Amino acid sequence: MSKQFSVIIVPHDNRTTWSFRVSYRLVVVFLALLGLAGVSMAAFVITYGRLAGLAQRSVNVSRENDRLKFQLAQVDSLRSELENLQVFRLQVKGMLGIPLSPEDSLLVASLSPTAKSPSIKKVEEDGGVGPEEQRLMLEAMPSMWPLKGYVTREFFVTGGEKSQQYHPGMDIAAPRNTPVYAAADGIVEISRFDETYGWEVEIDHGYGIRSVYGHNTRNLVSVGDRVARGKTIAFVGSTGKSTAPHLHFEVRENGVPVDPRKYLLN
Repeated sequence: MSKQFSVIIVPHDNRTTWSFRVSYRLVVVFLALLGLAGVSMAAFVITYGRLAGLAQRSVNVSRENDRLKFQLAQVDSLRSELENLQVFRLQVKGMLGIPLSPEDSLLVASLSPTAKSPSIKKVEEDGGVGPEEQRLMLEAMPSMWPLKGYVTREFFVTGGEKSQQYHPGMDIAAPRNTPVYAAADGIVEISRFDETYGWEVEIDHGYGIRSVYGHNTRNLVSVGDRVARGKTIAFVGSTGKSTAPHLHFEVRENGVPVDPRKYLLN
């Protein structure tokens, strides 16, 4: 006969008592289940604590990654600005015909072909230019802002012409009929109405450098005209594919659009 336990319940109000028997095996099973439940609860609490710690650590790591990404973006921006300043310094050196130092030569060698302006290439190849050519190169440098206004859209060619953000020049907003000036000396190669640029003027400055002025309300120069830096060549308009009066200003090196800020002086 298996062992049994008797359980007697005696009420304090002297009412009928209750008693029942529980087998030893059932008690053992109950205690085992109770112990298992306790162990499971303890394991759950420990595991939950660890998971909560890992989750918090993951959040901290994610925040740290975001902070590092932001700092890297700032470093890249500063590096880009520094490179632009170095390129501009080399460019001015080229215009003045100053020979490159060994450090300059290393910098030129590290530049991509698209970052080298014709003036830099000239000094790189010849090591310097004569006084007269210095003057001509300086006059050909489109460094003068073509008008006073607000830049509403910057140069952006990443992704190529198929990109929706593609913009091979700079948009400068100004009131209609604001004078537009030649950015440098040169000869007018184009003065026409274009479906996209509206009334546009294109000036050849020599040395492979050209500047383009688009969306004019009207042009004041004709093909073949020789213009000097600062000469009024057109008036701001909104012709062609344009939604508001502004000037679309481009600079091209050997037919390739480059950032006008590469040449413009503040």
